[in-house]
Amino acid sequence: MHRNKLILAALSSTLFFGAAAGAVFAAPGDGPRQHAGMGRPGPGAAAFREITYVRMLKQFDTNKDGQVSKDEATAGLDKIFAAIDTNKDGSLTPGEIREYRKTQMQAMRDQRKQEAGENKDANAAAAAPETADNNDQGRPPRDGHDGRDGHRWMRHGGNIMRASIMMHRVDTDQNGQISKQEAEAAMGKLFTRMDSNKDGVISIDDMPDRPLL
Repeated sequence: MHRNKLILAALSSTLFFGAAAGAVFAAPGDGPRQHAGMGRPGPGAAAFREITYVRMLKQFDTNKDGQVSKDEATAGLDKIFAAIDTNKDGSLTPGEIREYRKTQMQAMRDQRKQEAGENKDANAAAAAPETADNNDQGRPPRDGHDGRDGHRWMRHGGNIMRASIMMHRVDTDQNGQISKQEAEAAMGKLFTRMDSNKDGVISIDDMPDRPLL
């Protein structure tokens, strides 16, 4: 449970900024299309809608009725905004958003290390017979862009690009900061897009019908 809360906290800072920025559920004619799943119909957009719904439900559904009202979404936004706005000046800078996500991601890593330590003996015992004579087989290379370092580099570059797009779209007055009004406007756009049946709440009825397999 604690780990799930950390994951949600780490993702929440980009939920109402990135998703509501207009790149994901942009209507036809709203602007240039992004790559697959970003602003055009298809499995990518549908999956993103479902993921966003689950995150909003876990984060914002305070009365646990299985749906998110506009008031709940606004209250959730207020909490996230206050947590990121460390100097309490009513605006979020790229540095504040970056530090918030950095802190939450570090908490997630610490939690994973703790869980790994608790299960270390059991995992080692289970893996020993398979790896005793085959230590290196099947391991991906560690150097270059094809290995672990390369994946880390690509994730870092992708995060910078997404943060830049997010800031550009939500920061409507282009002053380099996100005001409370801009954040509320972004959340309003996200809520409107997510509430596809226009009943005033975001629920499972707003999700696309897709087969499980």
